[in-house]
Amino acid sequence: MEWLAVSAPVLSLLVGIGAGWGTRTGMDRRDESAALNALIMDLHLKRPLAAIEPRVVQGAGAEALLRPTVLDTRDRILETLTHLRSSSTDISVLLRMSAACALYLREAALAPERYQFALMELRETMLDGVRLISDGRRRVRYLAPGERSTAKPGRPPSRRPVRR
Repeated sequence: MEWLAVSAPVLSLLVGIGAGWGTRTGMDRRDESAALNALIMDLHLKRPLAAIEPRVVQGAGAEALLRPTVLDTRDRILETLTHLRSSSTDISVLLRMSAACALYLREAALAPERYQFALMELRETMLDGVRLISDGRRRVRYLAPGERSTAKPGRPPSRRPVRR
């Protein structure tokens, strides 16, 4: 009977540790999924990432208008990295997406008339990244970057409250 007096508390302790570890792991996964969903939604709402037929643009300044959007995108990706577990397979995907933003900024600065081509390369990397991080293993929903739906084609949804 002595073994029962010793083994019951040890067994209770092991069950408690296992339950705590399982709860912590579940919370970390939920935090990671929420951060990835927020990033995907942010990319989805960025209209400059919508698909276009790229062309050479004459004149200066058009690429400068997109610089803040791309910088914000890179910052959001890096912020999302802070919410991932150290063992997450999505870290490399987000680092690739961040590097694509830096590449766009460099290419657009070197050849501003061809910024649309660099922008579509950036979009393809973002599409691939979003597909990889929303592969169905978690509760991460796929939304294509730059393709938010609108109330009417060509018009953004109204922000005014509906009167009844």
